[in-house]
Amino acid sequence: MSEESIGAHVRHRSRLSGCLLKVVIAAAVVTAIVIGIGFAFDQGTKAPATSYDAGPANEYPVGVVIPVESEHIFITRLQDGRFVAVYDKSPRQQELRGNCRVRYDTTSPALGSVPQLPGFSGAFVEECGSQARTVWLADGRFAFGAGYPGVNLDRYATRVDSTGNLIVDLASRSCTQSRGAIGVAPFDVQQCGIGD
Repeated sequence: MSEESIGAHVRHRSRLSGCLLKVVIAAAVVTAIVIGIGFAFDQGTKAPATSYDAGPANEYPVGVVIPVESEHIFITRLQDGRFVAVYDKSPRQQELRGNCRVRYDTTSPALGSVPQLPGFSGAFVEECGSQARTVWLADGRFAFGAGYPGVNLDRYATRVDSTGNLIVDLASRSCTQSRGAIGVAPFDVQQCGIGD
């Protein structure tokens, strides 16, 4: 190889190295920009809230059931001032993976032989398609019906915080599940956490 051809070969390699270096730098810059944009706009997967701030506790009237559809709960203030938060899906519907939700019927449906709670009219009712009706008192206790006999609606722990707001602990849901075959006693009360 002549000196001239060696010089041309070195210049050619130098240009290739320079081009390659520019491509690598450009790729690194583009990658950094894409990652930066990803971090700037990443909202992440938000974990479900473990509590619900239901607002000022003193604004809840006694004897009224308040639905909170976003959390699938009902909040009730009893005559003695205590708060009850119940889940809007019966234990039966949960075990059967049904979509039917309970509703609060203010027209005071029959409660069987169970007396109405003082200061309340109405009850929680589940009427799912051809399934017979099931009824619970405003505090979530079973009254009568085709659901699991004697099984109450799921409850959440409640508390009033230092600012006076009612807080529902969504991770504290107590639920009732069949011990063996679905829908057949005995039933066990467990901690189930957040509902759907």
